Amino acid sequence: MKRSIVYFIIYILLSIEVSAQSIINPVDSFYDDLQVWDAMGLVPALPPLRPYPEALVKSILKTVMEGDSSLQGEEARRHYERLFGKPLNLAAEGIGTAKVNEAEDRQEQVNVSAIAFGSLPVLNIFSISYDLNLLLSNKAPGEEIIPKNSGYAYDIYKDTADIGPFSVYAGFNTSAAANYKNVLWLQGGVSRSSWGDFYDNGVVIGPNAIHAGNISLVIHQQKWNYTLALFLLSASSDVPTNPYTRPYPEKFMSLHSIGYSPWDWLSLTVYENAVFGQRFEPLYLLPISPFMVSQELIGVSDDNIQMGLSFKIKPLKGLSWATNIFLDDAQFNDMVRFKFDTKIRTAVQSGITWAPSFPFISLVQLDYTLITPYTYTHEDDSDDGINYQNYTNNGRSLGAAIPPNSDRISLTGKFEPFKTLKVNTSAVFIRHANVNESLPWDVAAPYLYSANSVYSDGGILDSPNAGEGYFDYAHHHLMFMEQDTKQYITQLGLDLLWELPPLTFGTITFSLGYMFEYIYNDGVDRNMFTGYELAVPPPGGHTQAVIQQKISDAKSEWKNNLSNRLNHYLTLGMRLLF
Repeated sequence: MKRSIVYFIIYILLSIEVSAQSIINPVDSFYDDLQVWDAMGLVPALPPLRPYPEALVKSILKTVMEGDSSLQGEEARRHYERLFGKPLNLAAEGIGTAKVNEAEDRQEQVNVSAIAFGSLPVLNIFSISYDLNLLLSNKAPGEEIIPKNSGYAYDIYKDTADIGPFSVYAGFNTSAAANYKNVLWLQGGVSRSSWGDFYDNGVVIGPNAIHAGNISLVIHQQKWNYTLALFLLSASSDVPTNPYTRPYPEKFMSLHSIGYSPWDWLSLTVYENAVFGQRFEPLYLLPISPFMVSQELIGVSDDNIQMGLSFKIKPLKGLSWATNIFLDDAQFNDMVRFKFDTKIRTAVQSGITWAPSFPFISLVQLDYTLITPYTYTHEDDSDDGINYQNYTNNGRSLGAAIPPNSDRISLTGKFEPFKTLKVNTSAVFIRHANVNESLPWDVAAPYLYSANSVYSDGGILDSPNAGEGYFDYAHHHLMFMEQDTKQYITQLGLDLLWELPPLTFGTITFSLGYMFEYIYNDGVDRNMFTGYELAVPPPGGHTQAVIQQKISDAKSEWKNNLSNRLNHYLTLGMRLLF
């Protein structure tokens, strides 16, 4: 009882869900409002890669302030004062989370942060932005309390100091940019990124991914834009160990895209990615050459290359429809014969955004995301068991937060009933199945006696190779959601943010957050096979009956460990911005 009282007092006095404070964080509230301004037609078409450099952010805010919406102009003015009112900003904030399930098991997490952030212009051409975070937490990375398929808000690692039950972590995000009149800029630093029209949960680069080194060159014209970016990633182990154990160097991703807006109501973008490692490849930095061609030029066939098309249509003011088709790999020979039960590794996202001119409704979004089996995964033949080619950074997805062989429908609403009160609501439904349940016995057999244990959880680290080379079955079968055992997740969220009138020493913000989460068949995303069900095959191999029985036993044990879970998440807190 005393412990509960102490935690409750800590929540009330110290904690709030951490909110980004810098233009180099793509989930800063500025980018939330930028979605509103884009849908309302208050800003022109913008390049897809965020964060944006200081000069462009200032230009966007000034455009909205001078526009025909006094309500949004006032919101832009508040952002301008918060982000650029002074070169150094200090804040004390944190997050307190209590998680309770139907068995009344309770978990508690307290995070308290001291933050310094700001942006410094240099010679009217250059700018430096920074976001420094000193975090005190009672949970280590990998142990954080967050809802299913959610990203952690902090860019921290296990190297830490301890103070009693708490650990101290340091988080650093920085960026420097050279900008010529907002039509050409070169930007580099260490930060999170997001790409495309879905700011919060995109399938190309999502803001939930941990930060990475990045360098980008952008050309921004009235009708078109071009982006060339290089991301310096961390590789992770290909065996089922904690992805936080150790990051490995020499993993990269190149991205280039070109966008065109022939009319104000239509924008189109085509793009390519290439994930590669254990070498640096300058050909992927050529601005025009397709990555597929570059791969052939250097005689490499196993770099992980994706391509895609996105478009956005604005039929009415305040209303937009966006779609992104991300193609990882496909068996086109089957598709041209109208055989679609074949390899189609893709992520498709489509959604509608409504930003009315009403004073209390900021934004309503409805979107659907589909990710087919083995999308984002990639086999790596490196000798050290490290994967330099899958679509991850430090073991976490670079793209969507949901795993392969999943789909999601999401409805979010952002409301502002009063100038100082913001209300965010969300309703999310997710389906997921473990693709390994569909594998025939002879295809699944290598999982039982793999020389090195491999993933069989159906997630982003589970490539179709069973540790013994790529199996052909995945090359000619789609297997999307055809499994008997499915996981269903329902999440309903409500967040309130109340900012008090400015005081002489700064501003104080109170927050309250709640999420209801129900998971049916929790555990579907666990490994189906251990890799030790059978010993190394004897001469002549194991009999079919023995292998089938072992597969049946492994699946039965996997199913028996599934359960239904009802979770409640609560956050309470206060933030002080000096």
